[in-house]
Amino acid sequence: MSSNSSSLTPTATVADVPPTSRVWPRIVLLAVAGFESLIGLEEFSEAFDLHDAPLSFGQFVINARLAIHPFFAIGALVLAALGYLRAAIIVLAAYILAAWFSELPTIARFGIEWDWSPVGLSLLAQQLIFPPLAVAAIVLARLDKRLWLGAIFVALPSANLLLGVIIFTIAIMIYGF
Repeated sequence: MSSNSSSLTPTATVADVPPTSRVWPRIVLLAVAGFESLIGLEEFSEAFDLHDAPLSFGQFVINARLAIHPFFAIGALVLAALGYLRAAIIVLAAYILAAWFSELPTIARFGIEWDWSPVGLSLLAQQLIFPPLAVAAIVLARLDKRLWLGAIFVALPSANLLLGVIIFTIAIMIYGF
């Protein structure tokens, strides 16, 4: 009787994560890194355009962010294209944190500037919401857990920027300049 009971015990086999579970995070990461690469390459020259003005600490930090942006974005794009999703998430999240650090002098000088308008809520997200999500994305990627969630976390700042551009364009189309 004991031999029959052992044959009735259910067994589970552990299989590798199917490759289809990484398709959507990869698509998201490729789109985000591609978008950020375009923005970063467009902003890169602005890092060195000083207009013969003295360089303050705050401006230096912002210029440094503009200078590193394409390197992080293109690096994440290459990593995502090669299938290194965890590394791509970490690189994009590290850039989000670097961008946040570049805003700290402004936050220290003017405080957290947000209100209930679309622009104010966008600033709130940039200053208070995206940095902890970037840290969470790094942790998820490091642990190799829920990469889809990490990909969403690093996609939110780009989606925020794109939404702002769309809202601005619609407002200009409706109300003019």
